[in-house]
Amino acid sequence: MYNTKYLVFYNKHLLNKQILFAIDEFQQITRYPEKNIEALLRSQLQTLTNVNLIFSGSSQHLLSEMFSDGTRPFFASTQFLCLKEIDRQTYIDFIRGVFKRYYINIDEDALDFIVDFSRLHTFYTQSICNRVFASGTKSLSMEHVRSICRDLILEHEPVFFQYRNLLTSIQWNVLKAIAKEGRVFQPNSKGFIEKYLIGTPSNVQRAIESLLKKEMIYKGNDNTGTFYCVYDLFLSRWMESLE
Repeated sequence: MYNTKYLVFYNKHLLNKQILFAIDEFQQITRYPEKNIEALLRSQLQTLTNVNLIFSGSSQHLLSEMFSDGTRPFFASTQFLCLKEIDRQTYIDFIRGVFKRYYINIDEDALDFIVDFSRLHTFYTQSICNRVFASGTKSLSMEHVRSICRDLILEHEPVFFQYRNLLTSIQWNVLKAIAKEGRVFQPNSKGFIEKYLIGTPSNVQRAIESLLKKEMIYKGNDNTGTFYCVYDLFLSRWMESLE
């Protein structure tokens, strides 16, 4: 608990300062080998009267469980804020503006392709734009951007093939089916299972649970309900093309 002691030490020596302390991927503490880590951390953090804390993470369902389950130490200790995707047109305008600043012309359909391909996910949008920018081309067409995206995916292909060896057949097939759909709201539905020939509802459910634990898929919520998608967008795009 070195980090917790450090927080308490920091508090004692900056009594007249207001501190904002952010902890990213906070759900990872559930994997610590120490027992009762959530309770121990909560007991230490709640003594910090001049510290505002931000707990963030990419596993929405795990964070929700930590803060909304009445049996967990952090229950009802925070306010929830879900960060949605950046508005599509706002993102396109921003990307266009950055390229224009460096005298690089990019076609409108290429901009559409970037945000559609990356699904407005900031990490992947940035990865693609960085590679496009680094290409040195001053006039960018959609085909040029498509080619760069294909190259990015092919660079990751050796890793993707390794995933195949780490998953069972049913897990791999369920993962591929989710990738082809983009988002799946009812993975146990008859239509989804029969469309991709992935076994029985019980087998699919076990595969879903395993893929969640392995962080191969992501469980999220939007205004239409709970959905599942492949965690790694590049992996998802690669699997879309598989037979």
